[in-house]
Amino acid sequence: MKKILLCALALVITSFAVYDNAGTSGMTFLKIDFSPKASALGGACVGYSEGPNGLLSNPAAMNFSKDLSVSTGFGSLYAGITTGHLMAQKGFAFGKLGIALKYLSYGTMDKTDDYGNIIGDFSSTDMALALLFSREILDNLSFGIAPFVASSSIDTFSALAVAVDFGTQYKFDRGRGHLGLTVKNLGTQVSSYSEVKDTLATGVLLGASYRLKGLPLYALAQGDYYRDSGFSGGFGIELIQLKPLYIRAGYRIRPKVSGDLADGEDLNGITAGFGIIYKGIYADYSFQHFGVLGFTHRFGFAYDGFASK
Repeated sequence: MKKILLCALALVITSFAVYDNAGTSGMTFLKIDFSPKASALGGACVGYSEGPNGLLSNPAAMNFSKDLSVSTGFGSLYAGITTGHLMAQKGFAFGKLGIALKYLSYGTMDKTDDYGNIIGDFSSTDMALALLFSREILDNLSFGIAPFVASSSIDTFSALAVAVDFGTQYKFDRGRGHLGLTVKNLGTQVSSYSEVKDTLATGVLLGASYRLKGLPLYALAQGDYYRDSGFSGGFGIELIQLKPLYIRAGYRIRPKVSGDLADGEDLNGITAGFGIIYKGIYADYSFQHFGVLGFTHRFGFAYDGFASK
């Protein structure tokens, strides 16, 4: 039944088409995979709770992690754009609490006048600060909620939004498999760059993972739907035979350009990376290929050796 579930989800993902309303929402940085592990696995981690960074994909995953953990990450994208996060989570008798700060920096750019003359420079940054809570509501079924505040700034202009993520995650077959569902970015802009407030990139993400019997790896699949970009998805595998070294690879389904630039799209969507876990210390690296934009790289470090559940 578990293999059938993964295959069915994979078939749904591969049938997704490019959506006509791409780019019609504000603060789209809220859709980014800030976890290097998720990035290496094709972004398919809503249904995969292993490790301290699971909450970055699904707030419900916190309940299946250690009692206390911290993590940080950094990503180098294209055109000087960088990303990063700081996260901490702690277990209590009533559930798990966490806090996560995520940012996206577009770097420094030239400021020009109406005639194109450079008159200085400016920067642009997106940030989100979330408080998270999760607990097990039934045997092997966890629920999570993550209200957050998001801000976006360009030079002296800024926008502010408040929203919430919801997540559930279910473990089956003695923990070999996970099924996850996340509803992201339910909220509204409080202020905007203009008189018209943008809608947020609200989405529904469904994912599953399973440790295949007889094989030393996890297989993952995920389908996403966002109101501004429609359907997308991803696949991933994690090889666990070489512990403490974990090898990861995946594929992310995304639109590709055509015409003269089509040759640069051959590898678009390829993802890969690795992780090393030693005495509660996690070190992760991942890369993704974004077609004509080239490769992106992410690094992460975490520690969850404080205490066991």
